[in-house]
Amino acid sequence: MTTLVAPVRRSHAVMGSVASVHVHDVASETSVGTVIDHVLTELERLESVFSTFRPDSEISRINRGEMHHLDASREVIDVLDACVFMESISSGAFSCRRADGSLDPAGFVKGWAVERAARRLDEAGLRHWCLSLGGDMQMGDAPDVHDDEPRGWKIGIADPSDRGRVVSGLLVQRGAVATSGTAERGRHIVDPRTGAPAEHWASFTVCGPSLTWADAFATTACVMGESGIEWVHRFEGYTALGVRPDGSLVTI
Repeated sequence: MTTLVAPVRRSHAVMGSVASVHVHDVASETSVGTVIDHVLTELERLESVFSTFRPDSEISRINRGEMHHLDASREVIDVLDACVFMESISSGAFSCRRADGSLDPAGFVKGWAVERAARRLDEAGLRHWCLSLGGDMQMGDAPDVHDDEPRGWKIGIADPSDRGRVVSGLLVQRGAVATSGTAERGRHIVDPRTGAPAEHWASFTVCGPSLTWADAFATTACVMGESGIEWVHRFEGYTALGVRPDGSLVTI
C-alpha cells in the first residue's frame, strides 16, 4: 500500500492575487517552509520590478522616461524581448503596450514570474510541488496517490459564470496550466489591435511544459477568438480548451 505524505501548504497575497504553494515531499516542515519563503520572496521581488502600480518599479520608471528600457535589468530586457516575440508570432494579438503607448507586460510577466520562482523548489531538491497564482499553475512531479487512483495533479476548470462550479477537469503529471478569461478578473483582456474587450471566449486554458508560454498563449488565444485553439496547437507540447460564453467547451 502506498504511504501518502501530508502536504505543506502556504498562501500569500502578491501581484494582485493569491499565490499558493503545495509541497508533498518527505522532508521536515521547517526546511520545506524555508524553501517556500524563498519562493514567495522571489515573487515579491519580481512584482517590485515589473509592477505598473508601484512608482519605483523599473517599468514605472521607463514609462515616466526616467530610464531607457535598454538600461533596465537583464530580467526586464528579457521579458520585453519575449513580448516582442509574442507580438510577432501572434500578428499583434498580443502586446505589452497600452493604448497610450506605455509599457504593461502583465500579460506575460505573471506566468514567467511563477515559473521562475518555482525553480527554487526544484533547486532545493523538492520533487512533488505545485505553485499557483491567479489561475496559473506550474507543477513538479505529481504526488503519490492511493494504489487504485490514477496519478496526477487534479485540476478543475472553473465555470466563468459560477466559480463554485467546475466545467471540466484535467489530470496533469508535470508541467503547467494557465487559464485566461473572466472568472478571475472579469473582462480585463483587450484586443490591442482594436482596443475592444476580447469577448469570444469566457475562458481559455492552455496546458504545456512551461507556464511562461502557457500563460502568454492563453491570453493571446483569448484575443484571437475561435482560431486561437488551432494556433495554440501549433506549438509542440501545448494543448488548449476554450469555454464559450454559453458554457460550451471547445478543444481539438
